[in-house]
Amino acid sequence: MDFIITGGAGFIGSHLAEQLLIEGHTVTIVDNLATGSLKNLPQHPSLKLIKKDILECQPEDFLAPVDGIAHLAAIPSVSESWKEPIKGHSNNLSTTISVIQICQSLRIPRLVFASSAAVYGNQAKLPISEDRETNPISPYGLQKLTSEKYAGLFSQQLGMSTIVLRLFNVFGPRQVPNSPYSGVVSKFVSAMRYNQPLTIYGDGTQTRDFIYVKDVAKAFSTALTTPLMAGSCLTCNIATNKSTSILQLVDILKSCFPEWYSKIQFLPVGTGDIQHSQADISKALSSLVFAPEWSVEAGMKLLVDYIAIDKK
Repeated sequence: MDFIITGGAGFIGSHLAEQLLIEGHTVTIVDNLATGSLKNLPQHPSLKLIKKDILECQPEDFLAPVDGIAHLAAIPSVSESWKEPIKGHSNNLSTTISVIQICQSLRIPRLVFASSAAVYGNQAKLPISEDRETNPISPYGLQKLTSEKYAGLFSQQLGMSTIVLRLFNVFGPRQVPNSPYSGVVSKFVSAMRYNQPLTIYGDGTQTRDFIYVKDVAKAFSTALTTPLMAGSCLTCNIATNKSTSILQLVDILKSCFPEWYSKIQFLPVGTGDIQHSQADISKALSSLVFAPEWSVEAGMKLLVDYIAIDKK
């Protein structure tokens, strides 16, 4: 099968490209390399790169037919969405509309959209299922939710099928630690590696549902190939159904860096940050037959081992 990945040279997108190539598919990546990197991509005869912003792409840039498109191009940062709302709107919402137009022009039957747990906002009851009322508390969350609604609306109009994957806290190799868009895991690993202090926003009791990137890549590949009725839209949480506090995360990483002895600096919680997060993944299990293979502890060990090899 032939698939397009927007943002395919980035953190999650490059792992998805590898997964699809392993499964024997042909992959076309669209990436302007603003945050992605050519180093993330394998050399493979079935892989093509279009170095271009998805907002500038035209149907003639692609060779039809295309069996599906995974839309991952975005600026995944709550804080940046507050600082630069117009830029966030363009990269997180306008790109989705551009992808939908490409689906329309090329008659692509399947769209898989990378959404976020940020659409839920702060929820009093955990774990969070997909039928919970959405209440984003950041521009980023709002942009993702609106993108979901656009995708669902056009699925009915165009007769394509859409699968929305609401990603929780993804971590793993290729997540750049010094980027403002990187997650807490990559920042902590980088600091511990060089025995530097950690910065925690809040008191560290806030919780997240961390999921290893290889599990996320498998969820996307499954979503691209799972049969679904034309015109329908399916939404699934992609996570582990396990809640880990930031202080627990520090303890897990201490086992990987036993020589780390620096301090922890606590700062006020950022605007739009969610206090507690844990996903109900039963829908992904039943609809996509998705279940995570890596625990947080195992994933952290793989990440640390990867960094140690990569830096040699």
